Amino acid sequence: MMIIGFCNLKGGVGKTTACQNIAAALAKAGKKVAAIDMDPQSNLSAGFGLNPSPTDPQVFNLLSGAVEWDDVISTKEGIDIVPSSLSLVMAELNNEGPVSSHTALRDALAKIDADRYDYILLDSPPQLGVFTQNVLAACNRIIVPMDGGFYSLFGLRLLDRSMGIFRERLNPELEIGGILMTNYNPRLYISRKIYEDVRKAFGELLFENYVRQNVSIVEASSMGTSIFEYEPKSKGAECYRAVTEEFLKRFGNGETVTPDKPSLKEPEPVTVTVTETVITAEPEPEHDTEEQPEPDAPQENGNTEQPVAPVETVSVETAVVEPEQVSTTEIVPVPNVPEPPAQPKTNDVVLGSYEEGIIQDVLDILPDREKVTWNNLLRSVYVSRGELDVRLLREDFEDSDKDRYTFYVLNDESDTLWPAMYSDQIIEPLRCVIKWDENGSAEVYM
Repeated sequence: MMIIGFCNLKGGVGKTTACQNIAAALAKAGKKVAAIDMDPQSNLSAGFGLNPSPTDPQVFNLLSGAVEWDDVISTKEGIDIVPSSLSLVMAELNNEGPVSSHTALRDALAKIDADRYDYILLDSPPQLGVFTQNVLAACNRIIVPMDGGFYSLFGLRLLDRSMGIFRERLNPELEIGGILMTNYNPRLYISRKIYEDVRKAFGELLFENYVRQNVSIVEASSMGTSIFEYEPKSKGAECYRAVTEEFLKRFGNGETVTPDKPSLKEPEPVTVTVTETVITAEPEPEHDTEEQPEPDAPQENGNTEQPVAPVETVSVETAVVEPEQVSTTEIVPVPNVPEPPAQPKTNDVVLGSYEEGIIQDVLDILPDREKVTWNNLLRSVYVSRGELDVRLLREDFEDSDKDRYTFYVLNDESDTLWPAMYSDQIIEPLRCVIKWDENGSAEVYM
């Protein structure tokens, strides 16, 4: 029985959604799965359509020892779920209460027969409180979901720095088992930059597959069901099938999920050796008028011998290429890895005083750490200004093509331009909204 925790110290990164849909995909693959909601916000419970009343047993009662495992679980989509409620908030504030121990969850799980489940997935709160500490003490591995925002990267780094303390004091086996990109848009410079930063820092811990931005995923959770029940043929369902297949390869001895339709994962790459050879030819005399073959020209078949130039082998390197695409002139990049982001070109966009003024107004209200990035981004597209109206912006957000437009919002609750996933994230007092068009323009509302 593997116990997997889903943790990130930054909220809103798709952590609960990943826990829910991976659990559903595992159950559909025939695995015995349980999921425990350790977050007082109860988002995992709501995602499965569970809303326990104050008198119904839930995770607080399990941790306090008031009920047994079979008394608290509810089964949805083939998953045994332990729901949560706001009563956990009061429990966390009570340092002398029955669930104040960092090992309460581990002690409760120790009573379960090891053969009863293949996987138990734990959803944790987005802060390093007593319930996240319980998750870290109980699990074998953790998966860190993160989106393409800067703050989720900070949450990952903070969690990574905390791992040593938890291994020493609570759980010697604790390791990060994988980092999963969620709400990912490979077309955005910011998302690609975060992806590459994580790959450079954490290497193979980063899942090759990622979960793209997809409105069906959000809608499914709001309807109290997984993406596989809500829209099984959607891009979001494809993404989670591919992610779950990789999950099983990491944590399930190479077993694979049989998808209802082809997954996003490409064929495994193969390795070939490429030798670069330089031909060094003797210089021809200036008076020699006889035609000589070009250095790279192929020799005709026959017995006529041609002068052979010295051959110097200068390098031998190994390159990774995709199957059936081996070429002597082109090396194909590893599948599922976005190309490294190039700096935006500014010579294609002519900026006048109007555009310069808009860009400067945006930079004036941004923190220093974001000025360079947004200066480059805004100078790479055509910029215009619009009226800052919350109602109209929300309507525009709801009606817009989410594959084309991304709304970045800056309000008094944050100090960064943050991509909005829902219309109610566009809230007053607004300081700036940028409607980013993938076709090469940006509307700035200030």
